[in-house]
Amino acid sequence: MKALWLVIMIGVLLADSVQAAWRIEARKLTVYHDRKIALAEGQVVISGRDLTIFAPRARYEMETKRLYLWGPVKILTPHGDWLKGRWAFMDLRSGEGEIEGAHLFIKKDRVQVKARKMRRLGEDHYLAYEAVITTCELRCEESPPWSFHARQVDIREGRARGRLVSFWVKHLPLAFSPYVSVAVKRERKSGILFPRLASGSRTGVGLEIPFFLALHDSFDLTFYPFWTSRRGLLFSAEGRWRLSEGSQGIVRYRYLHDRLEDDDYNGDGILRGNRTRYWLTAKIDQRLSPRTDFHLDLDLLSDRDFLEEFDGGALGFPQSHRSYTDWFGRGLEERYQKYRTSRVWLSHRRHNTYLEVGGAYRDYVLPEGQATVLSPLANLYLFSMTRPLWGPLSFDLGLENTYWYREEGARGLRFNFSPEVALNLPVGPLENRLSYRLIHTRYAVDWDNGTTEDLTRTLYEIEAESSLELYRVYPEEKWGLSGLRHSLRPYLRYFYRPPENQEDLPLFQSEDRLPPVHYVEYGLLQFLTARKYSTGRLKYWDLVRFKLYQRYDFREASRELTSAEEERRPFSNLFSEFEIRTLSRLSLRYDWVYNFYGLGLTRQELNLSLNRVFLDHFSLGYQRDKLRGIKQLNLSASKRFFGRIVLHGALSRNLLRSETSSASLGLTYQASCYTVDVTLGVTPKETRFSFWINLLGLGGYGKSFARGP
Repeated sequence: MKALWLVIMIGVLLADSVQAAWRIEARKLTVYHDRKIALAEGQVVISGRDLTIFAPRARYEMETKRLYLWGPVKILTPHGDWLKGRWAFMDLRSGEGEIEGAHLFIKKDRVQVKARKMRRLGEDHYLAYEAVITTCELRCEESPPWSFHARQVDIREGRARGRLVSFWVKHLPLAFSPYVSVAVKRERKSGILFPRLASGSRTGVGLEIPFFLALHDSFDLTFYPFWTSRRGLLFSAEGRWRLSEGSQGIVRYRYLHDRLEDDDYNGDGILRGNRTRYWLTAKIDQRLSPRTDFHLDLDLLSDRDFLEEFDGGALGFPQSHRSYTDWFGRGLEERYQKYRTSRVWLSHRRHNTYLEVGGAYRDYVLPEGQATVLSPLANLYLFSMTRPLWGPLSFDLGLENTYWYREEGARGLRFNFSPEVALNLPVGPLENRLSYRLIHTRYAVDWDNGTTEDLTRTLYEIEAESSLELYRVYPEEKWGLSGLRHSLRPYLRYFYRPPENQEDLPLFQSEDRLPPVHYVEYGLLQFLTARKYSTGRLKYWDLVRFKLYQRYDFREASRELTSAEEERRPFSNLFSEFEIRTLSRLSLRYDWVYNFYGLGLTRQELNLSLNRVFLDHFSLGYQRDKLRGIKQLNLSASKRFFGRIVLHGALSRNLLRSETSSASLGLTYQASCYTVDVTLGVTPKETRFSFWINLLGLGGYGKSFARGP
């Protein structure tokens, strides 16, 4: 009861003198009214202004509103940050104060600062003298793995600005600077990022010093000037913004005035120009209304070799593809194709109708041929999804109008109209569907000889399908599952498209030549669907999926033979797809194609991924295609040792040529506050050694050396 009265009395005294009340709890409390001083001793706890202070002894001066603390002192914030010291004082009106033998910990970013003396100048504003800064554990008896030592450090708004700064690894100083500014918060702050060093047989010695500009909470801009001794200055820049859900964008630009003459780098027999080399990409999504969106994909490239020669760094092709995929769900086109596609479109969704208006431009990346490349410069696409028409009848509609342009060759307007009517007739356990699709196409063609012509094509397609599902549920618990459902779905599909002479039509896209088709397809689908309780919720997924199908071609079966040696081959290849997928450990996909007319297995593709089975991660990719002349093996694996060391490797081998396309072996050490990676990579063109360090919370440093063949 006595302790409670002491707490209330001091709380009232402080509440009268400051804007926000402070509360003091202590085992012993003495108040000197004549001197207006209060002394607290024994397990002193002071709280107020979102701060909680612990100390063995405290003194409060009522006139100056100063609080003196004798240690060990500990100050806590609601965010989990804390500040410790031997002695401290605080002005309760302004929140300013001073602490000796200070140790500051910023929980969110694991940044720790030790200093001989530290002054608190305001909320999240500290001034430290003779300070040590690191994200590693700071113990009195040993030095951290890495740290910054500074004569004076100003910590404010998530950034530490130090004077007379040295960088230490354990007891060894490695670098010195009269001034350093380092971000100690994950909020975006402008400043110089860690440099990147590179050395190679084609680039020479190179240095990249990125500079980051945080223009706004939703905008940022980063420059990547990369100077190389043999190639000159490769300038790169990236701008990003994210305003709201569905409104975001990334623009990336790289430019090089190359000093190195081309020596047919990739062996394709094509020599590129070297004076102006660039790559401009962008993706923008802008939400205009809940149902309307604007989209832009930009991809302009000076030459195809650029993507292969400069694929490293933050703006190289692999990292750019990953960044665009993560942000927008759509990445870049395959790097080795002959043209890059830029596209802009406006989409609108309403109920079961989708409308799209836009256009695209194809940028040819080889020295010759841009004039003959067709681009769909203007496009209107309307699709009405299946909707009930009458009784068992349903209806859908597709409409497309596109203007195709090129400088040399036929160009013009292509209009395509394709309505479809379907009859759905279930009979007992059988699901039956019969559909009729009309394909009407009109062309307004400007031929390359200067003449114009209006042409039409009208086709129809008849499709019928019947399927049956047989299933059984296994409720027993097996392999950590709470149930299994095995289903068999045999199906039969009939498809017919009549012959039509289309040789007089322009060839704007592959659909301008629709061959006659008359076949029946039969197949079997099997699913093993699993059920599992996870975090109190039920999860369903297809644990096993298997599909087997083949076609019988009626046209081929009745085709007239032109010689005695010729034979009819009405049966198509037999196609098989097999897939196993668990929630975390195993993913397996195996596809194969079998030919019954002497070729046997013409194509096989296997993709296997294992996690935490002998190795931490293992992946196997195998592809074999007789017709395309492909036989490739890809392997990658990683294994953790002693908790912190990761051994990783990868291999890509062309089995037809008995040649290793690429191979790498590396070792990564992952400590609590830094990561070190050493990797050796080999390709037919060069051998590369890379060394990379990442300091937790502060970025990374990398160095690589390459030796040509």
